[in-house]
Amino acid sequence: MANKELVKAAHTGNIEVLHKMLQENPLLLAEATISSPEPILLVATKARKLNFVRELIKHDPDAPRELSNDGFRAMDVASGIGDVEIVKELLKVGAANCRLKGKDGRTAIHYAAAKGRVEVIHQLLESCPDSVNDVTAFGETALHLAVKKPPVRCV
Repeated sequence: MANKELVKAAHTGNIEVLHKMLQENPLLLAEATISSPEPILLVATKARKLNFVRELIKHDPDAPRELSNDGFRAMDVASGIGDVEIVKELLKVGAANCRLKGKDGRTAIHYAAAKGRVEVIHQLLESCPDSVNDVTAFGETALHLAVKKPPVRCV
């Protein structure tokens, strides 16, 4: 039951509920990591709840490294949807987070390039310039993915 309440709080960005739940159970986030198919940080990222994302990271700085059952991290989703503010928050925890490989060996820059998220690409390259050389499991760089989907805005 607590898991559903936490997911709802993440989806709606309700920080007060998060604080209340953490007071009642300091192990809440660790337990959610084990029992949830989708990381709570990923839920908040999809919902674009920046303040909730900040609060989660404050309580669990390892959360950005968590993979969903489908192979996605919060950084992947934030990059793909073009939420540069959440990308910046995730980079504050550690710039290396932008180079973590997920589904099909993709990193954050691959998702941003495939969707033409120019502002996110700039932020990622500023924080982790070597990510431009990251290749997917299929040998594709961000440039390969950027030119696959017209209009090409980020080449």
